[in-house]
Amino acid sequence: FNLKDALVADDNAKAKELGATLATSLGKLDISKYTDAQQSELKDIMEDAIEHAEHISESDIKHQREHFKVLSKDVTDMVAITGTQVKLYEQFCPMYDGGTAWLSTKEEIRNPYYGSQMLKCGKVQREIN
Repeated sequence: FNLKDALVADDNAKAKELGATLATSLGKLDISKYTDAQQSELKDIMEDAIEHAEHISESDIKHQREHFKVLSKDVTDMVAITGTQVKLYEQFCPMYDGGTAWLSTKEEIRNPYYGSQMLKCGKVQREIN
């Protein structure tokens, strides 16, 4: 969520830093309490998410946003398996790359794909509890 906020703020340097942190954190995630099938799926998702987080840690903001799109899908897929302890909002921007979703802890739209250009572009697609 901090990475999303850095992209909302058009902060390339902070997004690089947070991409690296996220890649490291995902690599340390303990998935041992899940079923074998869930562990297999989580490993695939995490491998992809780590790759995109690493790209974010090395890229300009336009490229970061391209990788954030896939990373957002990965994180949403992870939450579908792991659940969440806080209410999340799946938000959707119809303008970015044919339509793109992301997760937020706040209902208010703050678009990470356009930042200050179109800060409030999007809508809440669903709530995840």
